[in-house]
Amino acid sequence: MAAMQETSIELMTATQAKIPHLYHYQPFDQMRLAKVVTDGTLYFSNPKDFNDPWDCRPWYDLESLADPAVLERHVQWYVDVTRKQMPEIQAAEISRRAAIFRAHPALLRTKIEELSASMEAAIQDRYRVLCLGSTPDCELMWAHYAAKHSGICLEFSTQNETFGGALRVSYREDYPLLDLTSHEYSDNLATLLTKSAAWWYEREYRLIAQEKSRADGFETLLADANLIQMPEGALTAVIAGCLAPDSVVGIIRDMVSKSGQSVNIKRAVRARDMYKIVIDAM
Repeated sequence: MAAMQETSIELMTATQAKIPHLYHYQPFDQMRLAKVVTDGTLYFSNPKDFNDPWDCRPWYDLESLADPAVLERHVQWYVDVTRKQMPEIQAAEISRRAAIFRAHPALLRTKIEELSASMEAAIQDRYRVLCLGSTPDCELMWAHYAAKHSGICLEFSTQNETFGGALRVSYREDYPLLDLTSHEYSDNLATLLTKSAAWWYEREYRLIAQEKSRADGFETLLADANLIQMPEGALTAVIAGCLAPDSVVGIIRDMVSKSGQSVNIKRAVRARDMYKIVIDAM
């Protein structure tokens, strides 16, 4: 009998973890930064653009179909979904197809494989994600996401419902094979909040949004063409990388001044005696 792999994750918010600030590393782009500082809007990425080929790409458990009870649960799932979403199909036809799946589990496996691929496309069509680190001094994050230390890092307060509700990413060695029939909220989020243990150094939290024109029943933030309006005062600092030119710092300073927002300007500095980044106020 095949055992169902454990996929549930513990949903932990930044507020619950008592993290005061979250950080978004990015290359310096004056127009993009102006949208944050001046307009108060944040860009959420499409998962298809992520640099991890496993990230946000679901795959459903097939091996567990060897268990007759699991097989029957999936057949019943097919029956229920077909009745709800395809009312034009007669009950007798649905029963006939269900009998075929019971007699030929390999056909059901094929359908589930097809569904895995279609769900990946659906996630990319519907969901948008803002990836956030829990520290501003990670050398690898500066190198990978902030243009080799020449970009910036945005600091956000978690003392608001939006950023306080950011969800912690779970890191693991084994790829989470999902239970197609699960109605657990955490199971449905597992695809969006699970990454390989190789990425553990990021200590990531995520804000998850849905494009408002495609949103389903899950309660998330709503994005409009990848953008959401952030709470007033959520942005608390802009940190320039240790290799950012002084001209970039000048542009940031001028932008913040003209915005009238209470946003600090900081600088990442290389420690003299250690391989370490120090964040200095300016």
